[in-house]
Amino acid sequence: EFTLFNVSLHLSTSLQPMTPAPLRLLCRVWFGATLAVACLLLGAATRVLHLLPISLELSEDLSVSTAAVLFRLMLRVNPQIRVINTVREADWDRLAACSPAMILMNHTSFFDFFLFTALLPPRFVRRAHVRTVMSASIAQLPFLGRSIGDHAGSFKVYFQAKGAGFGKGDASDFSVDRARQEAETARMEAHIKRRGVLAFCPEGGMNKTPSEGLNPFRRGSFAQAAKYSTPIWGAALHGSTAAWPRDALLGGDPSTVALSLEQLTLLPPPVATATAADLAEACQEAMQRQGDRLATLARGGARTEGGATRARAS
Repeated sequence: EFTLFNVSLHLSTSLQPMTPAPLRLLCRVWFGATLAVACLLLGAATRVLHLLPISLELSEDLSVSTAAVLFRLMLRVNPQIRVINTVREADWDRLAACSPAMILMNHTSFFDFFLFTALLPPRFVRRAHVRTVMSASIAQLPFLGRSIGDHAGSFKVYFQAKGAGFGKGDASDFSVDRARQEAETARMEAHIKRRGVLAFCPEGGMNKTPSEGLNPFRRGSFAQAAKYSTPIWGAALHGSTAAWPRDALLGGDPSTVALSLEQLTLLPPPVATATAADLAEACQEAMQRQGDRLATLARGGARTEGGATRARAS
Protein backbone atom coordinates (compact mmCIF):
# COMPACT_ATOMS: atom_id res chain seq x y z
CA GLU A 1 0.00 0.00 0.00
CA PHE A 2 1.51 3.35 -0.95
CA THR A 3 0.77 6.94 -1.85
CA LEU A 4 2.34 8.80 -4.76
CA PHE A 5 2.97 12.53 -4.61
CA ASN A 6 3.49 14.55 -7.77
CA VAL A 7 6.44 16.60 -6.57
CA SER A 8 6.69 18.31 -9.96
CA LEU A 9 3.48 20.32 -9.62
CA HIS A 10 5.11 23.65 -10.44
CA LEU A 11 6.87 22.21 -13.49
CA SER A 12 3.71 20.68 -14.94
CA THR A 13 1.63 23.77 -14.21
CA SER A 14 4.13 26.11 -15.86
CA LEU A 15 4.30 23.94 -18.97
CA GLN A 16 0.56 23.79 -19.57
CA PRO A 17 -0.52 27.29 -20.70
CA MET A 18 1.72 27.52 -23.78
CA THR A 19 3.89 24.57 -24.71
CA PRO A 20 6.36 25.16 -27.59
CA ALA A 21 6.23 22.50 -30.31
CA PRO A 22 9.77 21.18 -29.61
CA LEU A 23 8.97 20.76 -25.92
CA ARG A 24 5.69 19.02 -26.72
CA LEU A 25 7.56 16.66 -29.04
CA LEU A 26 10.11 15.93 -26.32
CA CYS A 27 7.31 15.19 -23.85
CA ARG A 28 5.65 12.81 -26.30
CA VAL A 29 8.90 10.99 -27.06
CA TRP A 30 9.59 10.54 -23.34
CA PHE A 31 6.01 9.44 -22.67
CA GLY A 32 6.21 6.96 -25.56
CA ALA A 33 9.46 5.52 -24.23
CA THR A 34 8.09 5.08 -20.70
CA LEU A 35 4.85 3.62 -22.07
CA ALA A 36 6.81 1.12 -24.16
CA VAL A 37 8.84 0.02 -21.13
CA ALA A 38 5.69 -0.36 -19.02
CA CYS A 39 3.98 -2.41 -21.73
CA LEU A 40 7.00 -4.66 -22.25
CA LEU A 41 7.27 -5.32 -18.52
CA LEU A 42 3.53 -5.96 -18.29
CA GLY A 43 3.62 -8.34 -21.24
CA ALA A 44 6.44 -10.35 -19.69
CA ALA A 45 4.85 -10.36 -16.21
CA THR A 46 1.40 -11.53 -17.29
CA ARG A 47 2.86 -14.31 -19.42
CA VAL A 48 4.81 -15.59 -16.42
CA LEU A 49 1.76 -15.30 -14.17
CA HIS A 50 -0.30 -17.23 -16.70
CA LEU A 51 2.14 -20.15 -16.47
CA LEU A 52 2.23 -20.37 -12.67
CA PRO A 53 0.34 -23.17 -10.88
CA ILE A 54 -2.24 -20.79 -9.38
CA SER A 55 -5.96 -20.33 -9.93
CA LEU A 56 -7.11 -18.46 -13.04
CA GLU A 57 -8.87 -15.86 -10.88
CA LEU A 58 -5.70 -15.14 -8.90
CA SER A 59 -3.63 -14.97 -12.09
CA GLU A 60 -6.05 -12.43 -13.55
CA ASP A 61 -6.12 -10.40 -10.33
CA LEU A 62 -2.33 -10.27 -10.27
CA SER A 63 -2.22 -9.28 -13.94
CA VAL A 64 -4.59 -6.33 -13.34
CA SER A 65 -2.66 -5.34 -10.20
CA THR A 66 0.64 -5.45 -12.08
CA ALA A 67 -0.81 -3.20 -14.79
CA ALA A 68 -1.98 -0.75 -12.11
CA VAL A 69 1.48 -0.56 -10.53
CA LEU A 70 3.35 -0.22 -13.83
CA PHE A 71 1.06 2.45 -15.28
CA ARG A 72 1.18 4.35 -11.99
CA LEU A 73 4.97 4.35 -12.15
CA MET A 74 4.75 5.49 -15.77
CA LEU A 75 2.71 8.52 -14.68
CA ARG A 76 5.17 9.16 -11.86
CA VAL A 77 8.05 9.60 -14.29
CA ASN A 78 6.00 11.90 -16.55
CA PRO A 79 5.79 15.02 -14.33
CA GLN A 80 4.41 17.10 -17.19
CA ILE A 81 1.10 15.27 -16.58
CA ARG A 82 -0.42 16.56 -13.36
CA VAL A 83 -2.76 14.04 -11.71
CA ILE A 84 -5.64 15.02 -9.43
CA ASN A 85 -7.11 11.96 -7.74
CA THR A 86 -10.13 12.81 -5.61
CA VAL A 87 -10.84 9.17 -4.68
CA ARG A 88 -10.12 8.14 -1.09
CA GLU A 89 -9.32 4.65 0.12
CA ALA A 90 -12.68 4.61 1.90
CA ASP A 91 -14.44 5.07 -1.45
CA TRP A 92 -12.79 1.96 -2.89
CA ASP A 93 -13.65 0.07 0.31
CA ARG A 94 -17.31 1.09 -0.01
CA LEU A 95 -17.38 -0.07 -3.61
CA ALA A 96 -15.81 -3.41 -2.75
CA ALA A 97 -18.24 -3.91 0.12
CA CYS A 98 -21.27 -3.57 -2.18
CA SER A 99 -19.96 -5.86 -4.92
CA PRO A 100 -21.00 -7.21 -7.33
CA ALA A 101 -20.95 -3.77 -8.90
CA MET A 102 -20.36 -1.94 -12.15
CA ILE A 103 -18.03 1.01 -12.78
CA LEU A 104 -18.88 3.33 -15.65
CA MET A 105 -16.17 5.38 -17.36
CA ASN A 106 -16.46 8.22 -19.85
CA HIS A 107 -14.16 7.68 -22.83
CA THR A 108 -12.56 10.49 -24.84
CA SER A 109 -8.95 9.40 -25.40
CA PHE A 110 -6.59 6.42 -25.43
CA PHE A 111 -5.19 7.88 -22.22
CA ASP A 112 -8.37 6.95 -20.31
CA PHE A 113 -7.39 3.30 -19.97
CA PHE A 114 -3.95 4.07 -18.57
CA LEU A 115 -5.23 6.70 -16.14
CA PHE A 116 -8.05 4.56 -14.77
CA THR A 117 -5.84 1.48 -14.43
CA ALA A 118 -3.02 3.46 -12.80
CA LEU A 119 -5.32 4.72 -10.05
CA LEU A 120 -6.79 1.29 -9.22
CA PRO A 121 -5.51 0.21 -5.79
CA PRO A 122 -4.08 -3.34 -6.06
CA ARG A 123 -5.76 -4.20 -2.76
CA PHE A 124 -9.13 -3.27 -4.26
CA VAL A 125 -8.40 -5.31 -7.40
CA ARG A 126 -7.66 -8.41 -5.34
CA ARG A 127 -10.70 -7.92 -3.14
CA ALA A 128 -13.26 -7.02 -5.82
CA HIS A 129 -11.80 -8.92 -8.81
CA VAL A 130 -12.05 -5.96 -11.19
CA ARG A 131 -12.44 -6.84 -14.85
CA THR A 132 -12.92 -4.55 -17.82
CA VAL A 133 -15.12 -4.79 -20.91
CA MET A 134 -13.26 -3.87 -24.10
CA SER A 135 -13.55 -4.01 -27.84
CA ALA A 136 -12.24 -7.32 -29.19
CA SER A 137 -9.98 -5.32 -31.53
CA ILE A 138 -8.02 -3.97 -28.53
CA ALA A 139 -7.32 -7.50 -27.32
CA GLN A 140 -5.68 -8.16 -30.70
CA LEU A 141 -3.01 -5.48 -30.28
CA PRO A 142 0.50 -6.91 -30.66
CA PHE A 143 2.01 -8.11 -27.38
CA LEU A 144 -0.03 -5.78 -25.11
CA GLY A 145 -3.42 -7.03 -26.27
CA ARG A 146 -3.09 -10.41 -24.66
CA SER A 147 -1.87 -8.93 -21.37
CA ILE A 148 -4.80 -6.54 -20.96
CA GLY A 149 -7.22 -8.95 -22.61
CA ASP A 150 -7.17 -12.68 -21.84
CA HIS A 151 -4.50 -12.55 -19.14
CA ALA A 152 -6.41 -9.83 -17.25
CA GLY A 153 -9.73 -11.65 -17.61
CA SER A 154 -11.23 -8.85 -19.69
CA PHE A 155 -14.54 -9.35 -21.46
CA LYS A 156 -14.67 -8.69 -25.20
CA VAL A 157 -17.28 -6.91 -27.28
CA TYR A 158 -17.34 -8.22 -30.85
CA PHE A 159 -18.38 -5.15 -32.82
CA GLN A 160 -19.22 -5.88 -36.43
CA ALA A 161 -18.10 -2.48 -37.72
CA LYS A 162 -14.33 -2.39 -38.19
CA GLY A 163 -12.72 -0.13 -35.60
CA ALA A 164 -15.95 0.48 -33.64
CA GLY A 165 -15.31 1.05 -29.94
CA PHE A 166 -11.69 1.91 -30.69
CA GLY A 167 -12.14 5.52 -31.75
CA LYS A 168 -12.44 4.54 -35.41
CA GLY A 169 -14.99 3.23 -37.84
CA ASP A 170 -18.68 4.11 -37.79
CA ALA A 171 -19.27 5.67 -34.38
CA SER A 172 -23.02 5.04 -34.71
CA ASP A 173 -22.78 1.32 -35.50
CA PHE A 174 -22.71 -0.70 -32.28
CA SER A 175 -24.00 -3.95 -33.78
CA VAL A 176 -22.22 -7.05 -32.52
CA ASP A 177 -21.58 -10.59 -33.66
CA ARG A 178 -24.39 -12.19 -31.64
CA ALA A 179 -23.05 -15.74 -31.80
CA ARG A 180 -19.65 -14.76 -30.36
CA GLN A 181 -21.12 -12.20 -27.96
CA GLU A 182 -23.43 -14.69 -26.25
CA ALA A 183 -20.45 -16.56 -24.79
CA GLU A 184 -18.95 -13.33 -23.42
CA THR A 185 -22.29 -12.29 -21.93
CA ALA A 186 -22.48 -15.65 -20.13
CA ARG A 187 -18.98 -15.07 -18.75
CA MET A 188 -19.97 -11.58 -17.54
CA GLU A 189 -23.02 -12.94 -15.75
CA ALA A 190 -20.92 -15.64 -14.09
CA HIS A 191 -18.49 -12.94 -12.93
CA ILE A 192 -21.33 -10.92 -11.43
CA LYS A 193 -22.69 -14.00 -9.67
CA ARG A 194 -19.21 -14.48 -8.15
CA ARG A 195 -19.53 -10.91 -6.77
CA GLY A 196 -16.98 -9.43 -9.14
CA VAL A 197 -16.76 -5.84 -10.43
CA LEU A 198 -17.16 -4.89 -14.09
CA ALA A 199 -15.68 -1.67 -15.52
CA PHE A 200 -16.80 -0.43 -18.93
CA CYS A 201 -17.55 2.59 -21.10
CA PRO A 202 -21.35 2.91 -21.46
CA GLU A 203 -21.07 5.30 -24.41
CA GLY A 204 -20.01 2.29 -26.48
CA GLY A 205 -16.91 3.92 -27.93
CA MET A 206 -14.73 7.00 -27.87
CA ASN A 207 -16.63 10.29 -27.58
CA LYS A 208 -15.37 12.52 -30.39
CA THR A 209 -17.19 15.63 -29.12
CA PRO A 210 -16.75 15.59 -25.32
CA SER A 211 -17.34 19.35 -25.07
CA GLU A 212 -20.96 18.66 -26.02
CA GLY A 213 -21.43 16.27 -23.11
CA LEU A 214 -21.64 12.51 -22.78
CA ASN A 215 -22.87 10.45 -25.69
CA PRO A 216 -26.07 8.46 -25.07
CA PHE A 217 -25.43 5.47 -22.83
CA ARG A 218 -26.07 2.15 -24.58
CA ARG A 219 -29.08 0.50 -22.96
CA GLY A 220 -27.75 -3.00 -23.57
CA SER A 221 -24.82 -2.24 -21.29
CA PHE A 222 -27.21 -2.10 -18.33
CA ALA A 223 -29.00 -5.40 -18.94
CA GLN A 224 -27.05 -7.25 -16.23
CA ALA A 225 -27.45 -4.35 -13.77
CA ALA A 226 -31.22 -4.45 -14.24
CA LYS A 227 -31.35 -8.24 -14.07
CA TYR A 228 -29.23 -8.63 -10.92
CA SER A 229 -29.95 -5.26 -9.21
CA THR A 230 -26.26 -4.46 -9.42
CA PRO A 231 -25.02 -1.21 -7.79
CA ILE A 232 -23.53 1.19 -10.34
CA TRP A 233 -20.64 3.59 -9.74
CA GLY A 234 -19.20 6.29 -11.97
CA ALA A 235 -15.49 6.85 -12.56
CA ALA A 236 -15.35 10.29 -14.17
CA LEU A 237 -12.15 11.07 -16.08
CA HIS A 238 -11.13 14.61 -17.01
CA GLY A 239 -8.30 15.99 -19.13
CA SER A 240 -7.43 12.85 -21.08
CA THR A 241 -7.74 14.57 -24.46
CA ALA A 242 -5.24 17.20 -23.30
CA ALA A 243 -2.77 14.51 -22.22
CA TRP A 244 -3.32 12.41 -25.35
CA PRO A 245 -5.24 14.17 -28.15
CA ARG A 246 -7.60 11.77 -29.86
CA ASP A 247 -5.96 12.05 -33.29
CA ALA A 248 -2.36 11.99 -32.00
CA LEU A 249 -0.16 8.95 -32.47
CA LEU A 250 1.28 9.42 -28.97
CA GLY A 251 0.29 11.28 -25.83
CA GLY A 252 2.32 12.84 -23.05
CA ASP A 253 1.44 16.51 -23.55
CA PRO A 254 1.68 18.81 -20.50
CA SER A 255 -1.78 18.65 -18.96
CA THR A 256 -3.91 18.22 -15.86
CA VAL A 257 -5.93 15.00 -15.60
CA ALA A 258 -8.35 14.03 -12.87
CA LEU A 259 -10.45 11.14 -11.60
CA SER A 260 -13.48 10.98 -9.30
CA LEU A 261 -15.56 8.03 -8.08
CA GLU A 262 -19.21 8.25 -7.05
CA GLN A 263 -22.10 5.84 -6.58
CA LEU A 264 -24.71 6.61 -9.22
CA THR A 265 -27.65 4.36 -8.39
CA LEU A 266 -28.59 6.26 -5.24
CA LEU A 267 -31.01 8.14 -7.51
CA PRO A 268 -34.54 6.98 -8.35
CA PRO A 269 -35.77 4.69 -9.77
CA PRO A 270 -34.61 2.01 -7.31
CA VAL A 271 -32.25 -0.48 -8.93
CA ALA A 272 -34.52 -3.36 -7.94
CA THR A 273 -37.36 -2.13 -10.18
CA ALA A 274 -35.45 -0.25 -12.88
CA THR A 275 -35.24 -1.35 -16.49
CA ALA A 276 -32.03 -1.15 -18.50
CA ALA A 277 -33.38 2.00 -20.18
CA ASP A 278 -34.19 3.58 -16.80
CA LEU A 279 -30.70 2.88 -15.53
CA ALA A 280 -29.00 4.15 -18.69
CA GLU A 281 -30.88 7.46 -18.53
CA ALA A 282 -30.47 8.00 -14.78
CA CYS A 283 -26.76 7.10 -14.81
CA GLN A 284 -26.00 9.34 -17.78
CA GLU A 285 -27.61 12.32 -16.05
CA ALA A 286 -25.81 11.61 -12.78
CA MET A 287 -22.46 11.03 -14.46
CA GLN A 288 -22.76 14.23 -16.51
CA ARG A 289 -23.13 16.18 -13.27
CA GLN A 290 -20.21 14.26 -11.77
CA GLY A 291 -18.02 15.08 -14.76
CA ASP A 292 -19.00 18.76 -14.64
CA ARG A 293 -18.02 18.96 -10.96
CA LEU A 294 -14.70 17.27 -11.66
CA ALA A 295 -13.95 19.64 -14.54
CA THR A 296 -14.61 22.63 -12.28
CA LEU A 297 -12.31 21.16 -9.63
CA ALA A 298 -9.54 20.45 -12.14
CA ARG A 299 -9.69 23.96 -13.59
CA GLY A 300 -9.47 25.47 -10.12
CA GLY A 301 -6.69 23.13 -9.01
CA ALA A 302 -7.08 20.63 -6.19
CA ARG A 303 -4.94 21.17 -3.12
CA THR A 304 -4.14 18.62 -0.47
CA GLU A 305 -1.87 18.59 2.57
CA GLY A 306 1.05 20.97 2.13
CA GLY A 307 -0.52 22.51 -0.98
CA ALA A 308 0.68 19.66 -3.26
CA THR A 309 -1.48 17.81 -5.72
CA ARG A 310 -1.26 14.10 -5.17
CA ALA A 311 -2.19 10.88 -6.95
CA ARG A 312 -3.34 8.34 -4.44
CA ALA A 313 -3.07 4.58 -4.75
CA SER A 314 -3.61 1.86 -2.24
